[in-house]
Amino acid sequence: MIDFKTKLLLKKPLTKKAFLFRFLLLEPPTIEFQAGQYLILKVKKNDSFIPRLYSIASSPFEKNSFELLVELVEGGLASTYLSRLQQNNEVVFSGPAGFFTLKNDQKPIIFLTTGTGIAPCRSMIYQLQKSDFDKKVYLFWGTRFFDEVYLFDEWKNIAEKNPNFSFKICLSREENLDKIDKENQKYFALGHVNDGFEKQIIAQNLTQLNNFDYYLCGSRQVVESLKTYLEQKGVNKENIYFERF
Repeated sequence: MIDFKTKLLLKKPLTKKAFLFRFLLLEPPTIEFQAGQYLILKVKKNDSFIPRLYSIASSPFEKNSFELLVELVEGGLASTYLSRLQQNNEVVFSGPAGFFTLKNDQKPIIFLTTGTGIAPCRSMIYQLQKSDFDKKVYLFWGTRFFDEVYLFDEWKNIAEKNPNFSFKICLSREENLDKIDKENQKYFALGHVNDGFEKQIIAQNLTQLNNFDYYLCGSRQVVESLKTYLEQKGVNKENIYFERF
């Protein structure tokens, strides 16, 4: 792995807890990574450094900078460090690393993700948009409440420009979609990620689920639950790729 000396260009709040960080590469001045990989931030604690892993959320075609999507947890070691960063502060990352990358260019893709698990999927979707991939891509992203949704306009813009891409944001704690403009309600569903998947995909492709590749990302509990769910629906294990945090 390589150590990357970087400078913070942007720290943009997306919700009360979620932030987008953009770092400029200083030394070396460029980075090569596969969509889905992560970088390692080493945070000092006492006399040692504690590693924290963050998936790269930006396109692998961007070489001079990269983006992270981070949910800052009050009192968290890395969250405290990142929350204190100011523009132009220098930060060192190591990497890239990880094997949660696109595996097959012959099958349509379904992303099932929650929270900041959207980060590596965002990178993969950027890669697919700029490649000659001509299969269907479905994104199911789960959050609890509507006010936890971010980058909606980005997903909508991709969907409007590319008929092969569609997305559904699944709200597990909302009782209705009244907070959402009527024209945008079609992009949302009530319930968990598997509920949105059930309504949109299974209802249409019950006997063809193994025609897809599945990419899962989220907390360990969520990913294990989604894996079990897909396997119970008859999806082969070799069609399921995942990253847990």
